[in-house]
Amino acid sequence: MILYLHGAPAFGAVERYVIQLVEGLAGQEEAVLAFPDVPELAPFHRLAGPRVRLLPLALALVAGPAPRLAAELQRLVARERPRVVHVTDVWPPALVAARLAGVRRLLVTHHTPELPRHDNLAGRAWWALGWLVRPEVIYTSETDRRGDRRQLLSTRVVELGIDLARFAAAGAARAAAVEPAAGRPPGLRGAVVGTVARLAVQKGLDVLIDAAPLVLARRPDARFVIVGDGELRAELEARAVAAGVADRVAFLGARDDIPEQLATLDVFVLPSRFEGLCLAVIEAQAAGVPVVATPVGGIRETVVPGETGLLVPVDDPGALAAAILTLLDDPALAAHLAGEAQRRAIARFAVEPMVERTVALYRG
Repeated sequence: MILYLHGAPAFGAVERYVIQLVEGLAGQEEAVLAFPDVPELAPFHRLAGPRVRLLPLALALVAGPAPRLAAELQRLVARERPRVVHVTDVWPPALVAARLAGVRRLLVTHHTPELPRHDNLAGRAWWALGWLVRPEVIYTSETDRRGDRRQLLSTRVVELGIDLARFAAAGAARAAAVEPAAGRPPGLRGAVVGTVARLAVQKGLDVLIDAAPLVLARRPDARFVIVGDGELRAELEARAVAAGVADRVAFLGARDDIPEQLATLDVFVLPSRFEGLCLAVIEAQAAGVPVVATPVGGIRETVVPGETGLLVPVDDPGALAAAILTLLDDPALAAHLAGEAQRRAIARFAVEPMVERTVALYRG
């Protein structure tokens, strides 16, 4: 039996990764998934079945004191007696708990080594303790593994996978100039520049809004679409008002039709301050949309300047606007970059190989 321990009370790329692993393991071996019992993780409940058991954890426990959490998780692991424990992102109390429960095969996926940490003394101690129990580490890109420099640990690279069929179909519709059913947001015509991201500091969407007036000065037909939600939504909306572009920036919120939304874009932009592999960029590439991004995390591997997209410095609205205008003004270049990026993404990032490689690690 494989026990998955997941600690984040939100839904995003890591959570989609968890779903793919659990679904991929179904029929091969029993899986148990422990996770915070919050509405955001409702998609996890659809995994329950004859070979998948769910163990929702009270949010008060997950967000409470780390020693108490570790003790409860230790009891949970000892009760379940798994062959392998896979901590789906770095969660020190879970790592410590698994070792204290006597688990021999302990894996952790380190999704975002570049993530800035601002722990207090206790947090730093737990972080150090989590690595001292010597888990086997899975990175989602070679860039992350090289940059993290973990010493004396067994490390592997298993790249994330995406549902290529959906994104490729949306890309085919885009290439044929067929508007998907979702279409462009009402009232939006002309060039559409957009992104799909959590509305969080990490994603640098304030930089995109600051770049919007610079783009509009040259391309007054341009419109901007932001798909996603998060804690900065009100702040970003206010920033668009202050910049005088509120009528040109549409905040669409969280959506479940991401491939179709991507297919409405002329340029995909992600000015992140730090990333792991970054599925959003790969999804845009698989859908055949030209990409402008920043050279952080695994994006360095998927966006090769002049080959599969354009890169701009972090926190540079001027450079971001210039790159967007380059693609809008040169459709042939945009099509070339998008086509090559799509070819590479489809060849490299499928769900099945990711699941197969991870299951192979479980089998030792």
